[in-house]
Amino acid sequence: MYLTKLTDQTIKVYKMEHKGLKVSGISFDSRKIKYGMLFALIKENNQYISDALRLGAKAVLCKKRDVNNLNKTVKNILVTDDTRLAAAKIAKDFFPYQPKYISAVTGTNGKTSVVNFLYEIWKKNNINGASFGTLGIKYKNVNKRTKLTTLDSINLHRELDKLKNKKINFLAMEASSHALEQKRMDKVKVKFALFTNLSRDHLDYHKDMKKYFFSKKRLFESLLDKKGKAVICIDNKYGKKIKNICDAKKINNISYGFGKQCDWRIVDVNRLPNSTIVTIKNKNKQYNFKCKLIAEYEIENLVGAIILAKLNGLKVNKILEDIENIKKSKGRLKKISMRIKNLSIYIDYAHTPEALKKSLVALRLILKLNARLILVFGCGGERDKGKRKMMGTVAEKFADIVFITDDNPRNEDPASIRNEIASHCKKSINVEGRKKAITKAINIMKKNDILLIAGKGHEKTQEIKDKVLLFDDEIVAKEYCYKRLSL
Repeated sequence: MYLTKLTDQTIKVYKMEHKGLKVSGISFDSRKIKYGMLFALIKENNQYISDALRLGAKAVLCKKRDVNNLNKTVKNILVTDDTRLAAAKIAKDFFPYQPKYISAVTGTNGKTSVVNFLYEIWKKNNINGASFGTLGIKYKNVNKRTKLTTLDSINLHRELDKLKNKKINFLAMEASSHALEQKRMDKVKVKFALFTNLSRDHLDYHKDMKKYFFSKKRLFESLLDKKGKAVICIDNKYGKKIKNICDAKKINNISYGFGKQCDWRIVDVNRLPNSTIVTIKNKNKQYNFKCKLIAEYEIENLVGAIILAKLNGLKVNKILEDIENIKKSKGRLKKISMRIKNLSIYIDYAHTPEALKKSLVALRLILKLNARLILVFGCGGERDKGKRKMMGTVAEKFADIVFITDDNPRNEDPASIRNEIASHCKKSINVEGRKKAITKAINIMKKNDILLIAGKGHEKTQEIKDKVLLFDDEIVAKEYCYKRLSL
């Protein structure tokens, strides 16, 4: 593609060797530059520029303020006020095709579940769809892990282009707050946008709840197609704010939740020993369906996915036909299959105060009389430290026995993290080492007790100092239970 064709009002040619200059691609990562590519400079660093040039970069995209710091050997320079936005625009030029129906889901908790439920509904109805998110990229026979919940703009547009070439017209994707603020999703044509909830998380990055919310609302104000629809859970104050914004801006929207004012209202939840019967109502129509979910937030997420599936062209009765067999997302309030029938052990990704509270409340609903709710959890290092007090308080209030242990301490001192949480949970038992904490918790379990191992869910690794170690809560729990069975 010719450099002059890449330019618009926000991207200008600052310096160009000759008018017919062509670039073969674009990358943020200097290590992935190949001959003839354009290097998009996000963080000013002369080493990155030198590496990119050495590997064959023909041009550099940067902010005008960074031009004077560029190596004088850079012969071709594009300048912009916003490198991330410019890169998204250029990526769209290189990879112009996208699925026709893109559903994007944002919120603190529930993104992965809604996306996964929608993807499973499509599969059960023989719709050729795809999903992007925390669990990676999934479609047809592809199941590819990714490092980010929402890919960077260049890789995102590349993957969207691939889907269209494979004749996949339906995509469900997670939209993280980091991605929305960093404009990774700009130039993605979002047909349907769903909001789950907002509670404290990522304040190490966003600094306060106002900025955190601002990043989320970008999906509705800036990225949702003008002819698209917003789907909003209004059981939380931020959902009501999103709805008010949509109403004020005349953005077509549908609300859902347990409240009487919801367009799609969850009327009743009847928990049976092996399933749950849910009643939902839309206008004058009422629907009943059976599912294997127990928590109210899980049911909300499923209802959100049902609404998206309807918007994507499926009839509600058709969606509900096989909803009982819908698969949960990995590590989301998952009951571990055990050979010891009287032990109930769940793993959950809950790593925010609100998510932990909701999971504990849900499990208490199925806890038998005189049985105990036991919790194992920790908090990540080098992340929002304000959550630690809140999570300790939640554990103190909603669990009967609490083991505080290590999550992903990263380069923080694990003992300091544990002590900080424990100072707000008097009933806690402080245990160094996650494996040891899990085995101790299982060891004290009695008939009908429930154990929740929270914080890591689907994750298969643990980050300690500069090492990424293999670690799986489910495997550790199963291995110890088999050992206990043989004793």
